[in-house]
Amino acid sequence: MKKLLPKHIGFEFEIGSSIGRRTVINKFNKYTGWKAKATSDPSIDTKMKHEFEIVTPPVPFAEGINKLKKALKFFQTEDIQTNYSTGIHVNMSFVKSGYNHDIDAGKLQILVDDLKWLKKFDRIENEYSCSPKIHLGEMLCGVNKKKFNVEKFIHKLQEEIDDDYSDLTEKYCAVNIGKLFEKKPYVEYRALGGKNYQWKINDIVKAIREFSKAMDMSLGGRYDYLVKRYIKNMAGIVDGQMSIIPH
Repeated sequence: MKKLLPKHIGFEFEIGSSIGRRTVINKFNKYTGWKAKATSDPSIDTKMKHEFEIVTPPVPFAEGINKLKKALKFFQTEDIQTNYSTGIHVNMSFVKSGYNHDIDAGKLQILVDDLKWLKKFDRIENEYSCSPKIHLGEMLCGVNKKKFNVEKFIHKLQEEIDDDYSDLTEKYCAVNIGKLFEKKPYVEYRALGGKNYQWKINDIVKAIREFSKAMDMSLGGRYDYLVKRYIKNMAGIVDGQMSIIPH
């Protein structure tokens, strides 16, 4: 695959700390070079005195990855607590704004191997990072294999995404495509985080690069065959095919 398209990237780090948020954010920004802000998040439950989310502005991808590594190393040196209730939300968009409107949201949710990363970070049962493939499986449950038409199913999938109340566009989806319908569209990835995530730098960077690749693959029709194969495999139509997306 050719070089990945340029993107902007930002992060939301959920943490617990024995130090006040103002002190932490000032030290964080000085250490990383970011101009991040701290906000409240009631979903965090670390039993620490201070629990909050550090939200960074979007920056060019390479710069963001470097700052991400600094951020995680900063958490390692400070009295920062992470557990099952804390996550890293990765927000990505194409630099060329038109591409963000061209993302095939349903295709993207299939091309991102979110289940692999949810399992890797022990978040498969986390209510704030639900895999869209669970809902996809429910849609495929009980289909007539002999009469199954993958093209019609993809059309049905698009109708589902267009529904404002669909589980596929729900805020707590591991691949949150609901952000694509905002004035400045982007995709929020919620699969990463969990206990001691600050010590898993390499895995986090690898996952983000896969997310970025999946965004590129969602443009146009070059990788439609992978999407169709995945759907057929989930429906039990294709035997002997691994139900994974190669990255």
